[in-house]
Amino acid sequence: MAALPSPAPEPAVPPAESPHDPAHIAARIARWEQDGIQGPMTLELYPTLACNLDCAFCDTTDRHRPPVAELPTERLLALVDEAAALGVRRVFVLGGGEPLLRKDTPALLHRIKVRGMEGVLTTNGTLLGPALCEQLLADGWDEVHVSLDGPTAAIHDALRGQAGAFKRTVRNACRLSHARRSRGLPGPRLALHTVITNQGYRHLADMVRLAHALGAERVDFDALIAYRPEQLALKLSAAQAALVPALAQQALDLAEELGITTTLAHFLDPAALARGEAPPTAPDLPGLRGAPCLKAWHYLVVQADGRTSPCCVLAGEGGSVADQPLSTLWADDPFLDRVRQGMRSHQPLPRCRECSWNILAHEAQIRASLPVPARGS
Repeated sequence: MAALPSPAPEPAVPPAESPHDPAHIAARIARWEQDGIQGPMTLELYPTLACNLDCAFCDTTDRHRPPVAELPTERLLALVDEAAALGVRRVFVLGGGEPLLRKDTPALLHRIKVRGMEGVLTTNGTLLGPALCEQLLADGWDEVHVSLDGPTAAIHDALRGQAGAFKRTVRNACRLSHARRSRGLPGPRLALHTVITNQGYRHLADMVRLAHALGAERVDFDALIAYRPEQLALKLSAAQAALVPALAQQALDLAEELGITTTLAHFLDPAALARGEAPPTAPDLPGLRGAPCLKAWHYLVVQADGRTSPCCVLAGEGGSVADQPLSTLWADDPFLDRVRQGMRSHQPLPRCRECSWNILAHEAQIRASLPVPARGS
């Protein structure tokens, strides 16, 4: 495990400003008009694009550029410091692959907590070993998202392209969950992430049962994005999609009974499975209150090579923080400005149609929380 640098904690903003709360995010966005540019609430860091699995449905293989030089450890740690100074409240660490393949990721996770920010790790779980588990508990890490795409090894391993992946992921998730509960700690909270495919759509309730058995508090179900042959082979047929609302309702009822939060309500409408087919929409209102998405005002993604975007869908299309401060890019990047102008004029970029319903639902809550301009302003 990499050494864990320990600079003095410097919380960026008062803890009362929650990066989850749509009203808090909307309040910061609203301050752009009165006080000038405000920093993002959330930063996503992709330490690496490498992965130890070979998922058939992965949407990053075609999306990401060819392999490039990853940001060095020193720059990654400095980005965390710059994020804290910019007012970032939450940092996601995930990957175009598996973030735990980088040996310095534990040091990155540690720095995030030292700087007083909320930390969320997304991992396939196969490399979440005992040493990192202990570090997460000691650091007060907030949340771990584990990718599981079926309630059995037969389904999950086939989708993930590696025999034994299910066993390792479940074992490691159990270890973390048990250690947290046995010590009476508030975190890390455990969440599962599941892509709905034609291999697993009948098992939505089983995924809820698995989450409960693992001690997870949430299951994020997401629609498949399909444009490559391997992905199209996993797409639900029209007949299968028609069954999803009833299956989602059964699983939703079970989740409510077990006290598990899910995104299943989105899939009570089969249209939620049609990811990539229609652009995001918004009410016909002026300015940001009619913007289909507000991420360019509160969210920033940094790829392994330092290139940026306001979301994972537009990954790597913006400028790089490899050779400029985070604050400079956030204020001056031409691509970010292009996205903001497009959203202000209610004309999202073509690739925005690939966005997840889970994300769009949260953006709608933020938009609805924006203050109504005073008459005449």
